[in-house]
Amino acid sequence: MVSYYHRLSVAFSHLVWITGLLVLPMAAVYSFQISPINAQNARTYATDFLLEENPISEGGVWQHRGASWAMVRTFANRAVGSQTGSGGYDDGYAYLSGFGPNQKAQATLWKDPAIGNDSMTCRILRRLIWGRLRGNYCAGPGTHEVELLLRWADSATSARGYECNLSWDGKYAEIVRWNGPYGDFTYITQQRTFNDGIMPPNNGDIFKATISESTINVYLNKNDGMGDQLIVIGTDPTYTDGGPGMGFFIQGSVDPTQFGFASFKASSD
Repeated sequence: MVSYYHRLSVAFSHLVWITGLLVLPMAAVYSFQISPINAQNARTYATDFLLEENPISEGGVWQHRGASWAMVRTFANRAVGSQTGSGGYDDGYAYLSGFGPNQKAQATLWKDPAIGNDSMTCRILRRLIWGRLRGNYCAGPGTHEVELLLRWADSATSARGYECNLSWDGKYAEIVRWNGPYGDFTYITQQRTFNDGIMPPNNGDIFKATISESTINVYLNKNDGMGDQLIVIGTDPTYTDGGPGMGFFIQGSVDPTQFGFASFKASSD
């Protein structure tokens, strides 16, 4: 026969085990604002990139299968790409699953104050020969681009969905359909002119993209009381499923950590 004290000990052990189950999800919610265990089946997700990961995972929530494209990494509470700048269209990307087709993705921009500065060599060349000889003898600031992804899906050899991008200097914002194979994409909208005061994007601005049915809207919120300002709109009926995500692209001898995201949120109806 089991003694009273033994039964009490077993009951106490079960209570500790149950309490542990309750505490663990709460800790995950604090870190990621939603449990990583359930995030892949959820319709909302938010993160401030509290972990340092290469590639980003956050408990297996983020996906990337494409072998031809770069990864997204996180450090110092920001997400950035991992490209070299010489790999062609090897954008770094990561995406979520379990979302409905009508999606919203938004991110807080991280922009280094030193972005776009010429190298010391370039400054010296400019001082010595600029004006005497024609031509641009500096590589320039190159290309920095952040991307919000909608209805994204991939495999080892394919990546497809909608890319909504924004240039670091505000020279362009685009909606691009990735068709699957490496380097195969179609421009839906290429925007080069914007209302006064919107560009360039600044550190802390909110970049947002939505898709409803076949309409894609892209916004920039300058935190100036004007709210979300529409910067690009496009229509494409090709993809009806896939998840939201983020991407980054650089070209030239530039630092991929100078333009990225400080937070990310996604939701679907």
